[in-house]
Amino acid sequence: MIARLKLWAAGLGLVVAALAASWFGGRQAAKTDAKRKELEGYVKTRKRMDQVDIDDAGNADRWLHERANRRNL
Repeated sequence: MIARLKLWAAGLGLVVAALAASWFGGRQAAKTDAKRKELEGYVKTRKRMDQVDIDDAGNADRWLHERANRRNL
């Protein structure tokens, strides 16, 4: 009788451990996916920054000022 209870307890423990492992694995996957999306956004922004052709700081300042006026900032 006690051996059977131990067997049931061990089986239940394995099921709980498997569920916990899948839950923690899902959380880690979500964090990894969020970080990947953040870095992809950075890469896109960086590529757009590199494509801008501005020769001097005065032009850059004017461009930022005009952009702020267009966006009502």
